[in-house]
Amino acid sequence: MMKKNTLRYTFLILLFFSPGELPVKAAESLTVEQAVHTALETNPDLLAARQELEIARGRKVNAFLFNRFNPSIRGRVWNRNNPGSGNETDSQVMLQQEIEVAGQRGLRREESVRNVARVVAQVQDRERLITGQVKRAFFQALTMEKVLNLRREIERLNRRIRDASQARFKAGVVPIMEYNLAEIRYGQAKKDTFVAEASFQNSLVELRRLLGWEPDRSIELNGQLRNLPNVLPLPELLQRAQAQRPDLLEAKREVLRVQAALDLTRRLIVPNPTIQGMYWTETEGPQGSSKLIGGGISIPLPVFDRKQGELVTQGGELNRGRHQIMAVTRNIEQEVKAAFLAYEATRQSVEVFESEVLERIEENFRFIEDAYREGKIGLLQLIVVQDDLIGAQLSYVNSLGQYREAEVNLAQAVGEQS
Repeated sequence: MMKKNTLRYTFLILLFFSPGELPVKAAESLTVEQAVHTALETNPDLLAARQELEIARGRKVNAFLFNRFNPSIRGRVWNRNNPGSGNETDSQVMLQQEIEVAGQRGLRREESVRNVARVVAQVQDRERLITGQVKRAFFQALTMEKVLNLRREIERLNRRIRDASQARFKAGVVPIMEYNLAEIRYGQAKKDTFVAEASFQNSLVELRRLLGWEPDRSIELNGQLRNLPNVLPLPELLQRAQAQRPDLLEAKREVLRVQAALDLTRRLIVPNPTIQGMYWTETEGPQGSSKLIGGGISIPLPVFDRKQGELVTQGGELNRGRHQIMAVTRNIEQEVKAAFLAYEATRQSVEVFESEVLERIEENFRFIEDAYREGKIGLLQLIVVQDDLIGAQLSYVNSLGQYREAEVNLAQAVGEQS
């Protein structure tokens, strides 16, 4: 009975959901802002980098302990053979505690706090880079989508021209060579559409990877390649970059951390004393037992190990950090200048297209198709003009993509994270 019901339900599903009518999950609309927000929450590389902050906080927890040395206790019990009273039992208990001196605990805490601040800047710099990667991937995918749509339009145009050539050939107006050429053009246009489709899908794969999404998740891009430019003068951009770039902030905080570690190492040369407390019981035959309470102190002598190697190492780290600050500062200047020049070049290129070329391209596409249908121009002349128009239109779309990429690069160079 159960098997019969299962077959009946399967039949009903197949009846109401034929292969062409199965419910399809709608594509998820995604803006560039949503993409950045998602990546900052779910990007695996960024999540891994943020664990460095947890590691640094763990070190800080240890540094803020009341005493980083645990006390130790030692006990001993032994029997003594006393000729007068037989076996007697003695016992001893000793408690030891090492104590930090010379301000070591305060310096240790300061080094851990500075290390956390350095790692925070390091994570912020990673977020800056991830943000730039996501934006570039988004606009690259958007550019590929525009190219794909344009290729589809070109394919439809070539199909109409092919159909018009076929009609003119059948009417005896043009030779078969012209019809064959139109057919070849249409096939080439279909091939270009397939290539554009593959490029678009590959760009979506990269975007999904950066977002930490599964490879088959459906995405519908929601955004524009063109926007209104709003860029500050180069000197102001350089000033802002020097103030807010997290990699420069990280380099400066690393110098502060190494300086605190160096101060701590110098204090560690002063040995920590170990305080000892002792309780001792000793049996004295029939007279009972005696009890001893005492204490002591032990101090290691820094005769051989005076932290020479650590001081040399940290001195090198300190000098390296200072040179790193200079290197990062120079790199920031070069990155901002290069990104600014690239942005200005792409912005001007887009403006030239929009003011002088774009409107004429759209008009000429209509003119040449109508002229060919009316027999005013031949197919060879149409192909020459069409190739120029297609090249110009694709160049405009690519210029828009390069413009948005340059815009992202400039924001990343300045240190903007949103």
